[in-house]
Amino acid sequence: MALQARRLAVVKNATDIVIRRLAALPPSAEVLELQAKAEECRREVDGWSASPPSAADSDKFMERLFMLHIAVGKLEQPQG
Repeated sequence: MALQARRLAVVKNATDIVIRRLAALPPSAEVLELQAKAEECRREVDGWSASPPSAADSDKFMERLFMLHIAVGKLEQPQG
């Protein structure tokens, strides 16, 4: 059980990080789209306390969150 609580804390933290990084970017259609996806992830993770995901659902979620981090990283890179 402690492992699940630690994993949930890590996932919540990773979700919050991507949301903060997006908030620091200049507004654009792409940023707004990514913010909506990140908020959807936050809502999903918030529901895990009451109903933990299956292993398959957790893996799919982690892939989506990882892809969000990559997309934000690309937006953070200086254009030039």
